[in-house]
Amino acid sequence: MAAGPRRDRRGRAAAVISPHEALEIVLRESPRLEPVLVPLADAVGAVLAEPVAADMDLPPFDKSAMDGCAVRAADVAHLPADLAIIEELPAGTAPARPLAPGACAKTMTGAPVPPGADLVVPVEDTETLLDGRVRIVRADAERTNICPRGEDVRRGETVLEAGRLLRPAEIGVLAAVGRDRAPVFRRPRVAVLATGEELVPVSSVPGPGQIRNANSSSLLASCRAAGVPADDLGVARDERADLRAKVEQGLGRDVLIVSGGVSMGERDFVPRVLQDVGVTIHFATVRMKPGKPTVFGARGRSVVFGLAGNPVSTLVGFHLFVRPCLRRMMGRSDAAWQVLEARLLAPARARDDRVNFAPAVLRHDAGGWAAVPLPTHGPADLVGFSRANALLMLDPGAYAAAARVPAIPLE
Repeated sequence: MAAGPRRDRRGRAAAVISPHEALEIVLRESPRLEPVLVPLADAVGAVLAEPVAADMDLPPFDKSAMDGCAVRAADVAHLPADLAIIEELPAGTAPARPLAPGACAKTMTGAPVPPGADLVVPVEDTETLLDGRVRIVRADAERTNICPRGEDVRRGETVLEAGRLLRPAEIGVLAAVGRDRAPVFRRPRVAVLATGEELVPVSSVPGPGQIRNANSSSLLASCRAAGVPADDLGVARDERADLRAKVEQGLGRDVLIVSGGVSMGERDFVPRVLQDVGVTIHFATVRMKPGKPTVFGARGRSVVFGLAGNPVSTLVGFHLFVRPCLRRMMGRSDAAWQVLEARLLAPARARDDRVNFAPAVLRHDAGGWAAVPLPTHGPADLVGFSRANALLMLDPGAYAAAARVPAIPLE
């Protein structure tokens, strides 16, 4: 890991950096994890660590593209044509003999066609006769309705390249070429830790000065949505020994996410405790709103995030920095922000001297991407933030309707 920046008297990285600089540091310091073999059922959302080649031709035989009769094109050059049925071929069977002149084979979609057949006549273009023959009433030699062996891919051909994100279709490809396990980059092991004397369990009724611990639930859900299940370390009280013990536990994972305790208050112990346990803090203050006190550091191959404790600040910090880290560790090429240009459908204002990440509803219309800024009551307004599907990235100033601004989708 690179050396940390200059520190202040409390062990914090002293410089205030831009959100883009912070993202660059996160991506630089987030190591891609080692390849592992996992069952196909566990591979969805992972990234392929090596190329995969076909172990056979696909399809592995000349197959019928529809239900009908496999015939020789020469036998149906003049219509109608009455042909003898020599066998029936449902899917999963193999032809018993080549197709002789004047004969046909009834075939089902996906079944092999017999040698000698070069055309499958759809069943709706045939009539079954009482003597066991079939009459072909229409035939189009330009549409063979046969998928030739190896039409999709030849044996030894690469079907999935390294770095490919495995979606359901890719899982099907792996199964089709005989892979019951996928070579993927390991998903990071993540722990979530909340801090604060005021936090009570979700199932509890808060007393005076207390609030329910919503941050842990939203962070655990955010990790799962990113394809990375996380462990809940509970709540650390505003006491250094308790916080230190839980931080040490969390640093046994690849990623530790701490919410709260990162500002400048006397009981905001997170930066000092991280310093105590040997974490190199790469930054602790980001020129952004919400989430100015955002901490990122590393110890060995483990990284730790300290996110501002207000619920919206926590989620904004996750989307801007934690999710890119998780994606980079998993080997994804799209770890950085996806930034779209959106047209404002209402005026917006960014206050203070920081980049504002404002919640918005993003949609696509005839004019391209458009965004409606959402009203908010501040960084604790989780209900208002829940209506957003994007963040507008606004430099300080006023923005008229129709102005074009950067937007980062949340989904």
